[in-house]
Amino acid sequence: MEIEGYIVSRHLRGYLKEERSYIKPKWISLAIREPDFVEERSEKEVRMWKRIPEFGNKFLRVVVNLKSKVIITAFFDRRFTL
Repeated sequence: MEIEGYIVSRHLRGYLKEERSYIKPKWISLAIREPDFVEERSEKEVRMWKRIPEFGNKFLRVVVNLKSKVIITAFFDRRFTL
């Protein structure tokens, strides 16, 4: 599975396939293309947040490994605010 040219990690891919998953791949794509906030953790890892109006204006955090082009994880970050 790919989103925006990134490979989705096995962990995240498994979660997205679950019935109880409430994260939509289109939201992950939006967070990568148009993040509201970006934090570079290292030369490899970047965290991106995007406010998702359809999910109560909560922020989706997407963690990406830029070197291997892998989306490591994505989740709604309850503590994040702008």
